[in-house]
Amino acid sequence: MQRFICFLLMGLFTVNVCMAQFSAVGGSNGIPFVYQPSTNTGLDKVFVFNGLDNAKISYAVSNPSDWTWYRYAENPETAVVVASETTSSETVLSNVEANCGYMVVSGESKHYIYVVGYTPFNYTEIRFKTDGDVCNSLNLIVLTDEQTLDYYTTKGLKTKLSRQHTLSWNTLEWSATDKAYKTIPQTSTTGNLAYWSVNAPLTDTYFTVSGDQFAQFFGTATSFKSGLYQAVAVKTNAQAEMQERKALNELDRVSATGDLRGSAPLDIQFKSNPSDAVQLNEWLIYETPEVSEKFKKRIDADISYSFEQAGSFLVKLLVSNSTCKDSASFSPQVSISSLKCPNFFTPRSTPGENDEFRVAFQSIVSFKGTIVNRWGNVLFEWSDPALGWNGTYKGKAVSPGVYFYLIEAKGSDGIVYKRKGDINLLE
Repeated sequence: MQRFICFLLMGLFTVNVCMAQFSAVGGSNGIPFVYQPSTNTGLDKVFVFNGLDNAKISYAVSNPSDWTWYRYAENPETAVVVASETTSSETVLSNVEANCGYMVVSGESKHYIYVVGYTPFNYTEIRFKTDGDVCNSLNLIVLTDEQTLDYYTTKGLKTKLSRQHTLSWNTLEWSATDKAYKTIPQTSTTGNLAYWSVNAPLTDTYFTVSGDQFAQFFGTATSFKSGLYQAVAVKTNAQAEMQERKALNELDRVSATGDLRGSAPLDIQFKSNPSDAVQLNEWLIYETPEVSEKFKKRIDADISYSFEQAGSFLVKLLVSNSTCKDSASFSPQVSISSLKCPNFFTPRSTPGENDEFRVAFQSIVSFKGTIVNRWGNVLFEWSDPALGWNGTYKGKAVSPGVYFYLIEAKGSDGIVYKRKGDINLLE
């Protein structure tokens, strides 16, 4: 029986504690800001009031008449009893003072809160610091006349409430889909106004600071706009584009995959895509990458270049202004040459298949071909290896039989091709 009574009393005490909770009303907008401190402070809650009009703090318990309120300035050991009111479900403190601690006591049970009086403030200046790595980060200082909001723990330790402020500005972000920069709003929140570090903006922008979180809650937040910040950070999102070549008789032809390799001449358009603060674009084209002092230089934002020699190349882009720089690089690869000639074609019997006499080629940078009949009469001449002879002369089909080709060509690797042979024109 005694054990049962103990369990019953423990259960009633647990219910009593679980039901207990603080709530508050009053101030300029009817309710205070409620801050939940860490458990090692000994406080259940910290209430931040913006004015104390009609301020009341309630403590809900099953037996409110058993509880007594005390007030102290810094340390509960100096607490004095204060008047309270009791209803059927809570004990209420009506004479609330700011910047004071309160404890409500019943027997050995004690609960603590602290009341902080909110003080408004004004932002006065935003300063940009020019020291440090301004190409990657921007450091700012926000000046204000705000005062600290302090409370005391149950051990009498002074603790500062962090007043959170929000900074907003714009920067640029590259869109790979649209192949253009887009203006992107940025925000950062901190409680340390004396040192604010953000990624260096890529465009000229204004900075606006607003807050704090308490003023936001009370509906009295203020803001301050800086003067125009002129960007110094630079960025390139350089691209290299090759035009697709569709001649089926060209080996290792350029595809649309974006892989910078293929048959010569490898024509590539380079785009620097610089950010706003870029003042100078420098393209350095190394035809022999292992020799760093030999290069061709271009200073346009976008350039086109034709690589006609077999091998690997290096293209560097440097974008800069008087303060910052960025870079990008590309490694085009040109195939070695090849030239092969067929010995027959069927221009009329199988339409769409083997209709023309065409060479199979790779990395041919110069070409001259001639078709003659057995009497040496020239029937066809061409200078583009992607083209071919369709078996006609002056618009009329020639007779089936044997014809002859004479070809002179040069490859990207310097190889000179001299080809001659017979062609069988079959029906």
